[in-house]
Amino acid sequence: MPRIGRAFNELKTGDRFSERITVTEAHVVKAAGLFNDYNALHTNRPAMEKARFGNRIVHGTLTFSLAVGVYSKFFNDTDISTVEASIKFTAPVFIGDTIAMEWTVDELDAKPKLNGGLVALSGEIRSLEGTVQATLAAKILVGNETIFPLDD
Repeated sequence: MPRIGRAFNELKTGDRFSERITVTEAHVVKAAGLFNDYNALHTNRPAMEKARFGNRIVHGTLTFSLAVGVYSKFFNDTDISTVEASIKFTAPVFIGDTIAMEWTVDELDAKPKLNGGLVALSGEIRSLEGTVQATLAAKILVGNETIFPLDD
């Protein structure tokens, strides 16, 4: 089976990859159940219309997961493990927002014994209007070939 994801030995610093998604009511409802987080910030429209942001905000954990999904898709079957990841929220993400999630390869640390290496990434989430809603960082272990060797 052919490899789908980008391999460590195909990367260079400065490489970028991105994706956009519109965060829907369905995303938030499913996240509330999955995370067991029914906080009014996410679930109580009438109360939040009168509160600080004037609207419900998307779970931070959901926003973070969507961004991690972007690099998971980019590396797909070469992504061995996320070693560390962090996010700093700078503006709320609202239900109905279309967010642009972009990652940049900042550093490459070859690990020949592992047939791959560590990839340091920085990321940003922006609204369509250009507001930076979050900044991110991650280190992931990426192989030079698929982690799912299958016989034909």
